Amino acid sequence: MNAEANIATRLRSLSIDRVEPPPRGTPAIRRFRMLGVTLAGAAAALAAAAYFMPAPSADALWQALASGTVSQPAKEKVGPSSQGKAPTIQEPEKPLSQAIIGSGYVVAGRTITLRPEIGGRVVDLPLDVGDHFMAGQVVARLDATMDEIELRIARSQAAAAAAAVHRVEVSLEQARKTLERTTLLIERGAVATSSRDTDTLAVVQLTSDLDAARQTAETARLQVQKQERTLSLHQIIAPFDGVVVSRLAGLGDTVASGTDGGGPRDGIAILLDPTSMTIDADIAQSNAARLQPGQTAIAILDAFPNRPFKMRVRTIVPAASLQKGTITARLEFLTPPSRVLPNMAAKVTLDAPDLQANLNE
Repeated sequence: MNAEANIATRLRSLSIDRVEPPPRGTPAIRRFRMLGVTLAGAAAALAAAAYFMPAPSADALWQALASGTVSQPAKEKVGPSSQGKAPTIQEPEKPLSQAIIGSGYVVAGRTITLRPEIGGRVVDLPLDVGDHFMAGQVVARLDATMDEIELRIARSQAAAAAAAVHRVEVSLEQARKTLERTTLLIERGAVATSSRDTDTLAVVQLTSDLDAARQTAETARLQVQKQERTLSLHQIIAPFDGVVVSRLAGLGDTVASGTDGGGPRDGIAILLDPTSMTIDADIAQSNAARLQPGQTAIAILDAFPNRPFKMRVRTIVPAASLQKGTITARLEFLTPPSRVLPNMAAKVTLDAPDLQANLNE
């Protein structure tokens, strides 16, 4: 009994006493009950209205829509100016044609390594790198001392040959007059007939000597022309208007003639025509059908990223690259490019109307 009593005592010590509920009629209880009654009444009123209100007919709904009393969703509202008009169907925008993109390098259409036709020592270089010149202007001079002497010798020989021709002509004229007098004396019987044969032979010989002298004089004259031509070759002149890209020889250097061959750096100077600049651009073969001569383009050089150049397709190289899978289009500048140098990298855009419009503004 004692053990059971102890267990009961411990259980009672672990129990929690219940809190007495609030007395009835407090303000909190009253507010809660009034809210419940209000909500129940509102729900009953709505149910009764829905039950006894007649549903609108289809004709009523159609008249409401026609009169505009029924509002449409926001996304379907029609402005006042479009009321009563049939809705228009917006056509899909046409896709813009994709531009043709290519890359390449600036190429000089006319550039040469100026080599002399004869070898010699350089004695004058009036132009330096970057200097502009005109066609016919002297770019360099070679030592012409020996050729000047040869020219004087040739002229002297030509003068001697001309004098010999004149001497033979005088002798021939005199022999012809002698033959005429001898013939007249034979007709009168004053001299023998054999004298005419001697004078005739003299005329024939002098005629032959005159022909030989004239041939010698012509040879001497041609020799003079040859030496004058050789002497003129000591002045190396520019074949076109352009600019000096580099000088390959200096004062006192001995250069070989161009007919003797040589490497690409052998010569006097490298000349460039700035107006012959073009761009060789590689275009993907998939765009080959869209390329044609005369097509306009815009080129952006890496050296001038903010300076677009107007271009035009001059020609399409009639060969494709097997390694790169491209074709090459050669484009010309529509305006003379300034400060553009050969081998500059460039990007080309063809059929770009937006870029063309911005460029023409």
